[in-house]
Amino acid sequence: MQRVLSLATMTLLGLLCLNTYAADGLPSKDQPTFNKHIAPIVFEHCATCHRPGEVAPLSLLTYADVRKRARQIAQVTEDRFMPPWKSVEGHGRFIGERRLTKNQIDLIGRWASDAAEGDTRDLPPAPQFSDAWKLGQPDIVLIMPEPYSIPADGPDVYRNFILRLEIPLGKYIKALEYRPSNRRIVHHALFAADATGKGRKDDEADPLPGFQGSLNIPGRLFPGSMSAWAPGREARPLPDGISMPWKNGTDLVLQLHLHPSGKPELEQSSIGFFLTDEPPRRSMVDIMMIDRKIDIPPGEAAYRTRDEFSVPVEMEVLALFPHMHLIGRDLRITAVPPEGNSFPLIWINDWDFNWQSLYQCDPPVRLPAGTKVVLEGIHDNSTANIRNPSNPPQRVAFGEQTSNEMTAALVQLVPVHEADLAKMTEANKRRIVSGITAE
Repeated sequence: MQRVLSLATMTLLGLLCLNTYAADGLPSKDQPTFNKHIAPIVFEHCATCHRPGEVAPLSLLTYADVRKRARQIAQVTEDRFMPPWKSVEGHGRFIGERRLTKNQIDLIGRWASDAAEGDTRDLPPAPQFSDAWKLGQPDIVLIMPEPYSIPADGPDVYRNFILRLEIPLGKYIKALEYRPSNRRIVHHALFAADATGKGRKDDEADPLPGFQGSLNIPGRLFPGSMSAWAPGREARPLPDGISMPWKNGTDLVLQLHLHPSGKPELEQSSIGFFLTDEPPRRSMVDIMMIDRKIDIPPGEAAYRTRDEFSVPVEMEVLALFPHMHLIGRDLRITAVPPEGNSFPLIWINDWDFNWQSLYQCDPPVRLPAGTKVVLEGIHDNSTANIRNPSNPPQRVAFGEQTSNEMTAALVQLVPVHEADLAKMTEANKRRIVSGITAE
């Protein structure tokens, strides 16, 4: 039968938006108060998600809201369950890291001991929010022409939707921001360009909106940060010097992986496009790493997966997008140069399906020619894994359903020397899922 999480566990999983706060130095003998020391953290970094109508299941807009969960907040920050940043410190550096310092964690813990409110004059103004796009107002917004209906139960649904995208002459795509209308049911979204017209014919032949999809999206996947959306993944522009040309007449393919919620649902997604006048000055390739030979027996607590590829020329890693399903527990990507010691690109030692981020390297990581990039994963199909959806555990194989498993990663690379791009492409042509060539 399906495992049912306790209310306490669900609440812990819901505290998803605590971010970093540079707390003022506070003498250890002084007791922090909510109004002066804790409210700025909550208002600036928690309330973004923890407010009515947002993704988090509880509100943290008032002293009363926070006080009744004070010890819980202290515990999840002390355990570094919060803030929701999954990469292990010291194993890669990334733009937008959300981490609390030890002093900040101690401050929250000290306040939670008596949860004092403090002087109301110290309370900052309540935050104001809007439903605006995260990257600003898009130049173009596309909306699915009609909603798609998802049944209450049954298998996951893969569905492709065809949208017409027209870009003004002389413009290039710099960023894409996706907005699901119903976050409860959208497992992930992929974006591709179809110049063949086949997708549109398949759409017209299907009486329902869109047409049936599968693990392979029709067309060519969008590059880099524009390739996919998943819970926890933030929209980011393409790096400096990189933009995406678009040939009008090409169809945009939106593929949705939809997971039934237990009641009938609707989804009508929106996509915002942000344009630039600058053509691509650097080339880029996206390499897919994936282990397809997954077959995990019930009760296996440390099932290992692996994949690797090599770079024949000097390359730089711009970003990484790791992916596992519900019983994934540990994921590493390591660079093994031909000479010298190996070094980590990323390590996630507590995989959470609800937080799948694009990790943009800060700065880009140089890979010498001949470097091997190794992906390693561990899956826990035991009863000890609280994220295991089956109790008792069932055999889990590779596949596209949420109940299946994957160990995969997209690695976004640029050549150090543009002239070397052809060598990289030839050596890894079966792995390249998207890319941009400099003009």
